[in-house]
Formats: sequence, C-alpha cells, structure tokens
Amino acid sequence: MENLINIGTIVGTHHLRGSVKINSIFEEIELIKGERVLLEKEEIKKILCVKNVKRLNEKKAILDFEEIRNIDEAQKLNGFKLKIRRDLLPEKNEDEFYIKDLLGVEVFSDNEKIGEITDVMETAAHDILIIEDIVSKKEIMVPLVDEFVKKIDFKNNRIEVELIEGMRE
Repeated sequence: MENLINIGTIVGTHHLRGSVKINSIFEEIELIKGERVLLEKEEIKKILCVKNVKRLNEKKAILDFEEIRNIDEAQKLNGFKLKIRRDLLPEKNEDEFYIKDLLGVEVFSDNEKIGEITDVMETAAHDILIIEDIVSKKEIMVPLVDEFVKKIDFKNNRIEVELIEGMRE
C-alpha cells in the first residue's frame, strides 16, 4: 500500500448516470483515465476502473467509473479517498517538486508518524499542509514554512515537522 498516493476525495454526485465529483489538486488528473484506482473509506476498499475524467477547475473534477452506472451507486461512494499507483505520476527532475508531490507523503514529528498529507491549502502568505491524523482521523494544519517543516525527503516518502501546542488537538 506504500506504493499508493491519495489524489482526492469524492464529495458528491454529478448527473443521474453515476458520475462523481472529487476534490483534488492533482493537476494531471487526466492521467488516470483507463486506470484502476483504489477507493478507501475507513476499513472499506474498492477497486474501480476510471472510464472518463473531466477537470472542472483547479480543485474539482468529475469522474466516471466503469462499474458505477447510476446515481444511487455513485452516492454510496461519498467520502471515499481516491488513491492511485505512485508510478502513474509524471516524471520530474531531481530538484523539482510541486505541491501535488506532497499528497500521500507520510508526516513525522519527533520520529513518530502522525499521519499523511491529504491536501494542500493555498493562502496569500504560504501554503498549508492538511494532514490526516492517524489516531484521531482529524485534520492537522501545518504551514509550509521552515519553522514547522524541518525536512522533506521524497526518496523515503516522508516529511519531518515540528508541531506547536494546539496544532494536533
């Protein structure tokens, strides 16, 4: 499962034919057309084949799955996280990294895994990492600045952060 990266969350349905709306900042979402993806919510896992992809804006897309044929089946997918194989990500130079590269990266504080990055929120001042806490399943918000993000290690799929009081509550 370490080979998978979370690229978004299903947030609703679109039309009666079973299309789903997802929140995703993954820029090359069209790359998953024709690919099998893992949908995961708590302990439930489903593998579906993406039939069609349509980008709505920078943060939303519409997906059609081969196996989903109507709105009733699509509604059951609300809240599922969409995960793809890491090898589907486009190649990049060693020195390059994009905000989307942070999705799915494991986050550690004092050498203890606290969760993984599920989203990145852009603000005028700086980006904010949205981390799903592995214990409470709540969101932890960490500014993407040197004071909090101590080390980004893409090779080992990990980020070291230093949290202050109140960030994890």
